[in-house]
Order: sequence, then structure tokens, then C-alpha cells
Amino acid sequence: MSTHCRVLTRSHPVAAAVALAVAGFCASPFSHAGNVDLQGLAGNTAHQQFIVTYRSGSASASSLAGAARSLQRAADALPRKGGRAVQVHALRRMAIGSMVVRTSVPLDAAEAEQLLRALAQQEEVDAVQLDAILRPSWNPDDPRLGEQWSFGASNAALGIRPAWDIASGKGVVVAVIDTGITRHPDLDANMLPGYDFISDPAISRDGDGRDGDASDAGDWYPSGECGSAGGSRSSWHGTHVAGTVAASTDNGIGVAGTAFNAKVVPVRVLGRCGGFQSDIADGIVWAAGGRVPGVADNPHPAQVVNLSLGGFGSCGRASQAAVDTAIAHGASVIVAAGNSNDDVARYRPANCRGVVAVAATNAAGSRASFSNYGARITVAAPGESILSTLNDGQQGPAQPSYAAYSGTSMAAPHVAGVVALMQSVAPKPLLPAQVDALLRSAAGPLPGTCTGGCGAGLVDAAVVVARAAAGDTGPDPDPDPDPDPSDLENDVPVRGLSGTAGSERWYTFNVPAGSNMLVVQIGEGSGDVDLYTRHAVRPTDTEYNCRPQGTGNSKTCVRVWPGSGTWHIRIKAISDYSGLLVKAKAE
Repeated sequence: MSTHCRVLTRSHPVAAAVALAVAGFCASPFSHAGNVDLQGLAGNTAHQQFIVTYRSGSASASSLAGAARSLQRAADALPRKGGRAVQVHALRRMAIGSMVVRTSVPLDAAEAEQLLRALAQQEEVDAVQLDAILRPSWNPDDPRLGEQWSFGASNAALGIRPAWDIASGKGVVVAVIDTGITRHPDLDANMLPGYDFISDPAISRDGDGRDGDASDAGDWYPSGECGSAGGSRSSWHGTHVAGTVAASTDNGIGVAGTAFNAKVVPVRVLGRCGGFQSDIADGIVWAAGGRVPGVADNPHPAQVVNLSLGGFGSCGRASQAAVDTAIAHGASVIVAAGNSNDDVARYRPANCRGVVAVAATNAAGSRASFSNYGARITVAAPGESILSTLNDGQQGPAQPSYAAYSGTSMAAPHVAGVVALMQSVAPKPLLPAQVDALLRSAAGPLPGTCTGGCGAGLVDAAVVVARAAAGDTGPDPDPDPDPDPSDLENDVPVRGLSGTAGSERWYTFNVPAGSNMLVVQIGEGSGDVDLYTRHAVRPTDTEYNCRPQGTGNSKTCVRVWPGSGTWHIRIKAISDYSGLLVKAKAE
């Protein structure tokens, strides 16, 4: 017992008992616990070598024999492995005085932590840690990597270099739902068979309908052919997006990809003038491993689905059902927020429930001027002047090339690639909700500005991939989360709703600019519910634009000259109810 805990006892039996109890506490090894550094312990890695620092003047600090006794006492706390006791041997003394020690067999993360904590409880131990293996920082030889600012070292970049030291995306499949793919020497090695879901030959241009060939035939169109838009050459958009996700890296040519050892399943849904929601929904389901009538199942279901596409409007039932199916199959759905410098809540499919909606940032670390924003943004990522793979054909495919594009379409595949890196090193597959939570918790503030809201902030690949590798699944969900609202479509009733007293339902409805009137109705069924509406933000018991008085289920809110954009609708149950209808109409 150390002198500062010495206790003097008296003859009185109670005093003696108290003194002995205090003495026992003071002598407890927990009062001398050394520092425990658990950095580097990972569930999918074996650990065998450690560094132990002894307190100055202790027997273990001055002799290997003394250290050996100390080490074996700690090893005795470990379970037997292969029927044998684990041995811990002192290898050598370091220049700084610490001891390098090694176990007779490799330990998993839990066993290694148990050993370190047992060592730290010994009075003579000052600190313990893993003798981690460090490696040279990887520097790929792709000649145009220096032009990819999102992979650089600035605080506006993705933080990818440290992530590449521990993850490559190997074993993970990313579906790129887009215009299809063209042959490219910087992509071909990472391509898997895909599918062409374009059902309209006028959009497809390849003339052969839905089939197993996801090749991009070009999406060019002459002036006036696609509404009021002027003419356009083929974009090769899918090829550009795929390159950001998983271009071959360290191959001596071109550019690098975010998850350079991941595989890409190209899913063609966009062609001349865009693509139908029905084709896109089928593509989402098929990509994640779901069944599509008349189409052979995807032999390589994706853990990550990238949607660098969208348009104005609410999510809609078809798109939401497709997203829900993909999530149920374990796929994270990453969606571009849109390029209208507007609230993302007005743009689909970024406003669908459960997706990771990605805003775009520029090289200064600010929200890109074109990027959508708002409360439904999950995270932001680089999306301005992004160099990636392309084709130089004006109409049909010609020669492979490279070009810089800007858009939230370029931001989303950065995040899809980061998710692939996370999945490739996680001890077990991350659920989509865990991916979302990790992305949010690891994101950092934008170095620049973001008017309107950029979600949790800028994706930090280094932090989030390291957390995934360590088995982190993100913070626990809110024990009382706000309900995720459903979108109402114009003049389309939702029927058959039921709930218990005190429960709430939330909906959002998008009012187009120039609307003269908004009517929100509830009715039918039985019970007693209250209706609240409010523009732009959620209504509360005391703050709302409309709350009809009275009892029962039949209530209506009418707003003349309503503000355009998102209206929030709250249904609060005063008593149990069933068979309820809700409908919103703008005119």
C-alpha cells in the first residue's frame, strides 16, 4: 500500500473495521489505473503487439523479469484460445523506456481491449496501447488526380486520402441509375452487367427496348425537341457519374475514383429528354435486388444506389415505394438535391423519405450557387467543376475522354463512393439508417457559407470511414423522433387512416407558384382529430396558419393566395380514430 493511503487503526472494533475497509479501498488497483489508449482496435483485425509504459522506479520498469511477471498476471485474465492459455512476452525496451510486448496468439478487438485494461489496473503500469502498424500514405499515379480538387488536401475537399489508407470499396456494388455507360479504359475494369429500363424507343434511341445492355446510346436532341429547351449534344452523364464513384485508380491513366475498387452496375433510365418515373422506379427496385416483372433478377444487388437525377414535384407514391423497397433490401439510396437554388422539399426524388439528399459545394467550401438546400438535405459534398470520365461523341459514342461537370449530380456520387468505402471496412453490413446516422454525425461545418441549410454539413470521408471500420454504427436514434412526413399529391385523397388518442400524422404538400387557393380537408370515418396547417415550417399547438375548431373528423382549412412552396399538415388525434381521409388541393 502506498504511503499516502496509510491508515492508523485504534483498538475500537468499529474504528478498526472502518479503517480496514478504507485501507482495502486505497490498496485497490483501480486507484492506480493507468491510461488506456484503444485507438486502432478494429473488430475485423487481429492484434498481437502492444506497448506498455511502467511507472518510473517500479520493478517492471527496470527489468525484463519484473515485466514478465506483470504481463502474465494480466494474461491470466484472458480466456483460453485453442485450449491453451494466452502468453504475453516482453520483446524489448524502447528508447523512451516503454516495453514492447507480444501475445502468443492473435487477439480480436474485444480480447485486446481486455488485456490492455487488465494491464492498466496494475499499480506499476502508467499507460498501455496497441503497437499499431502504420503504412505510407497512398499516393495514386493517376496523372490527372491533381485536377480533382475534391480529392485534394484543402478543408473544402472530401478528406479522401486518409480514407484510402484503410478502404478501397472492394466487395461493394454501387448502382448508377442514369443514362447508361460507355466504354472507357478508366472504367471498364470496375463495370458489372447492368440493364436498360427505358421502355419508350423515342427516349432510348437504341431501338431495342428494355434489355440487358445498359450502353449509353446518347441523349442528344435538336432545338425545340424537348419542350422549350434548346438543342444539346449527348451528355454521357452516367459515364461521368460512374467515374466519380469508381474510376480505376493507380493505373497510370486519367483520374481517380472515390471507391476505386468498388464495382458499378449501370442502370439505364434516362435518354433523350429525360426518363419516365415508372422506368426509374423499376430501375431502383431492380438495382437493389428486388423483382421487376419480365426482367431477370440483378445478379449483383447493390448496397448503394446513386440517383443523380430529378425534377420539380413531390416524391409520389411510385417513387416512394421504389425507394422503400431498395432500403428494405439493405441499399442506401443517395440522391442529388437538384440544381434550382431552391428548397429541396420541392424536388423529387430528393424529397422522398429515407434517401440521403446531397447538396453541392464549391472549391471554396460554400454551397454552390445552383445547389438546392433546406431541411431535407442530409449532407453536402463537392459538386462544382468535378473532373471525371466522359466520351467525346456529339451524338452517339465516340472516343473516351475526360471533362469537368458541375451539379448536385456530381456531389451525390462522391457520397455514394464514401458509403461504398464505409461498407467495405465495416465489420458487418451497415443498414441504410446506420449509414445515414454515420454520415450526419461525422460531417463537419462548411468552411464557407450555406444559405438555406446544407444538412449536417460537409462529408468527411476520413472520419466516417474510420468510424465504420471501428464498428461504429452511428449515434442512437432520437428516442422520440419527429415523424417523417408523407407527401400529398394535388387533389389525390389518402384514405383509411387510423390512430390512437394522442398520436400524430404529418404530411407535406407543395403549392406551385401562382396558385390562387389552397384547400386541405380531413373527413370520413369515426373519431375526433384536429387539423393544423402552416406554410414553410411545422405547425404547433399554438403556432399555425389554420386550425378549424370543433369535434369530430370533418374539418377544412382554406387559404386564399397561399404562399408557394411547402405547406406542413398536422393531424392530431384527440380520441382513437379510423377510416380517416386527408386531401390537399391547390388551384
